[in-house]
Amino acid sequence: MSELGKPLVVTLLGDQLDDTPLLELDEISSILWANWPGQDGGVAVMKLITGQESPAGRLPVTQYPSSYTEQIPMTDMNLRPTCKYPGRTYRWYNKSIKPFGFGLHYTTFKAEIVTSFPATLKISDLVGRCTNQFPDTCEAPPLPVSITNTGNRTSDYVALAYLSGDYGPKPYPIKTLSAYTRLRGITPGQTATAELKWTLGDIARHDKEGNTVLYPGKYTITIDEPTLTTASFVLEGDAAVLDEWPAPAM
Repeated sequence: MSELGKPLVVTLLGDQLDDTPLLELDEISSILWANWPGQDGGVAVMKLITGQESPAGRLPVTQYPSSYTEQIPMTDMNLRPTCKYPGRTYRWYNKSIKPFGFGLHYTTFKAEIVTSFPATLKISDLVGRCTNQFPDTCEAPPLPVSITNTGNRTSDYVALAYLSGDYGPKPYPIKTLSAYTRLRGITPGQTATAELKWTLGDIARHDKEGNTVLYPGKYTITIDEPTLTTASFVLEGDAAVLDEWPAPAM
């Protein structure tokens, strides 16, 4: 079909497979993963292929290499890696074919974290102003991100904010998706602001007992996959337990 000189789009349905054979073929113009699209899936796919709509979706899973099943026993559900175990999910495994959160557009975007976001926060203040029954559900200061459409097509944009850093117990996750939101219909040249809302639980980690803990330290923010921009903030003070995991009676 590639000999016809027309763009060749491969549409995949269902679960994720290792796309390496398709990605390595120069004859294939693009790959569209439609997941389980339902009865109007054909209409949606055609609108994307013909340019009536602009794609803005993100992979909700990690696309593992086909060899991944040979690296781990399927009965082992541990997430964190060891010297003999590669780990699971985007938080611990960094050799994916296509990573969680990946997605292309018909246009391009520029992102910038607005400087009004505080550089330093006190854990005592964050927890002290919380009046919810469950502290992990209390809101943290929202993260404003400026998004500019630098291309020539109107498109939605899903802003993803990941956190990473050397805070809490080792090993440290590669990164963790902590907030996201969707901006709709950003026109060429337009700048829109995504206000990413997150809770204390969204920026916390878990200790060895399973408790949700807000740890002091430097938190690095990365926007998008792959990264468009970064920033950081510091949490100061003593670690605060936001939620205790029920421990069995001894």
